[in-house]
Amino acid sequence: MKKYILLFCITFAFFGMCAPILHTYATESNESIVIPESLQEMDLSNRLEVLIDQDHLTENEIIEHSREFVPLAKTNPSGDISDTVYWLKVNLANASVEQKDLLLEIKKPHLSSVTLYTLETDRLKKGDTIGYRYPFGIRDYKHRNLVFTLHLLPEASTTYFLKIETDSFFQAPVSLWDPIAFSEANNQNQLILGVFYGIMIALIIYNSFLFFSLKEKSYLYYILFVSGFTMLQAIWDGFAFQFVWGDFPWWALRSNSFFILWSCLFALLFARHFLQLKENAPIVDKVVTIFNTVCGLCLVLPFFVKIGTMTMISTVMATIFVVFLMAIAFRVRLKTREATFYIIAWSLLFIGVLLNLFAAYKLLPLTHLTLFAPKFGVVVEVLVLSLGLADKINRMRKEKEDETKKYYAHTFLQNALKEMSATCSLDSLSKEGLRCLMDVTHFEKGFYLSKNGTIWRVISKVNVPAVLEKYYIEQFISFQNGDAFGVDTLEGSTFTVPISCGSHNGRFVIWSKQEEIDLSFMDSFLPAFIEQFTAFAVQKGELEKLQMSAMQDHLTNMFNRKYFLEKANEVYVESEPVSLLLIDIDHFKNINDTYGHIIGDQAITFAAALIKKVFDDVGIVGRFGGEEFIVFMENTNQQQALGWSNLILDVFRQEAMQLENGTAIYLTISIGFSSSKPLSFITIDDMIQMADEQLYKAKKNGRNQVVSVCS
Repeated sequence: MKKYILLFCITFAFFGMCAPILHTYATESNESIVIPESLQEMDLSNRLEVLIDQDHLTENEIIEHSREFVPLAKTNPSGDISDTVYWLKVNLANASVEQKDLLLEIKKPHLSSVTLYTLETDRLKKGDTIGYRYPFGIRDYKHRNLVFTLHLLPEASTTYFLKIETDSFFQAPVSLWDPIAFSEANNQNQLILGVFYGIMIALIIYNSFLFFSLKEKSYLYYILFVSGFTMLQAIWDGFAFQFVWGDFPWWALRSNSFFILWSCLFALLFARHFLQLKENAPIVDKVVTIFNTVCGLCLVLPFFVKIGTMTMISTVMATIFVVFLMAIAFRVRLKTREATFYIIAWSLLFIGVLLNLFAAYKLLPLTHLTLFAPKFGVVVEVLVLSLGLADKINRMRKEKEDETKKYYAHTFLQNALKEMSATCSLDSLSKEGLRCLMDVTHFEKGFYLSKNGTIWRVISKVNVPAVLEKYYIEQFISFQNGDAFGVDTLEGSTFTVPISCGSHNGRFVIWSKQEEIDLSFMDSFLPAFIEQFTAFAVQKGELEKLQMSAMQDHLTNMFNRKYFLEKANEVYVESEPVSLLLIDIDHFKNINDTYGHIIGDQAITFAAALIKKVFDDVGIVGRFGGEEFIVFMENTNQQQALGWSNLILDVFRQEAMQLENGTAIYLTISIGFSSSKPLSFITIDDMIQMADEQLYKAKKNGRNQVVSVCS
């Protein structure tokens, strides 16, 4: 079932690529953004204020409602379809003694109308108006995105307003650029996009030749699908309006819906013929045929229906298209090689979209790879489909043989899979896998190795005596730079099976004293075994990650507050002295205000590392919240706890946090702690309360010190 959920995500992401996530964050209003001297690009999306104008106010009325502007994150209008007017406001300050000429870029070319206004003496001065409602040629800055030129007077602040109207989805990711940096970035992007469109056009031409040679309908539908999909990409990138129909705004506003329907229609026609749905899934084929008929009729609607309505219709049709892809995948699954190619192709596209989303969420660095990952995914997807299509006729006989072998492998694995599915950890799973391999091959001994960095360690073993375990492992690992993990003849016959899934890298190693064992049947057995074992390993790994994620604070990798309290209460024995420390980073707000929240997070991580280095071996360490940390130490009286507190104070005084620009920041901390005497019968919560009171005293007395209490 996971395969079909994945396919849904893939196709939904494909049709969602025209509306990427707009990240906004709440900010203080009315603050001027000071333009740095070394400006290259500045993302303004998280600094914009918005007024959602449903009454279509005039420019003068907008000034009267200026106090109603709120941070964009509080409204989050991205993705809305309506005739609402959106007003965006930003205040830019030029601290330089020279005028700055900058570029304001809106990275969504599909907006119908965008007008730039400048606030001058309590009135709005109208600037350029551009968008899909107007010919491309009227733009002062000829670019696929919406670009305005700003002239910032020296040592002055200027407030700019953007009036945005859209007939489809509202999105407005805004960036401020130095013109030279913008030109350089644009040239790099143009080069990458040029390669992308060159490959797509080459594939269309190549498959056109194959179609005219073979007269196979699948090629025709594939060509029409790829052509429509390529044009859809050009629409989303702004190239279609820039180079193809820039003088026809009427069509530009309707082209997106038209080519979404076009892509849905011919993608399903291609799937029907490529996957032979009429033979493999006749019921699904009939329903898909009906939908294709409706989809074909809908192609004329963009010429008559309102743009907003048409956008909603095309979105609904795309959603139904996703459902049909799921139905096709569910019915055909991986029974045919064509289906494998098909699912792999869409999966590769999904991976590209996923990398781009991770970069948008700042889980991955924003590089050309992650920025253009969806484009790379599209190229690889159509390449895989093209290869699968060209290879289809030649592999019919081979596919039948492979299916027979796969059926045999799955039959052989049936009992083992039941045992594997019942396991609850990687250790027990690998032991069941070992037993399965040994039963199939009749080998006598084996173990499963897991690699952590450069170190291999035994996860499970079968029939390997403890006294010989180290010897056997050394024998196999010593060959890893050669052909160690394949078939070897060390002390008889040796067979290894590599397992790789996510961050896990492991190997089954089994061996027998017998030589020249026939293992040719393993060619059909191993793929099924590895596939099933890997799926189970991923499942167990995700479960372990989930359990670990529930225990840890994601920023510092310390125990979170909830798990810390559970752990501390587990080990707390009232008959022994214990101590509890609350540690707080001094003047943390100043760090955030001076260096920004990214450096603030680095400061928390740096402080956490020092605290863990001192206390990991002597107590339980956790993040209590914000910039506060907590330490619980068993068998530690007040005097000992005071010694540890002074030690950590000295560590912070001696070690500085180094920034990338070479700046060294010395953090200081305040500590409040409480200690309990044996049989004092106070709770952990009581100790936290007392430690918090002492921490308050430490801060009040000047910080960078420790204050304690004993009960």
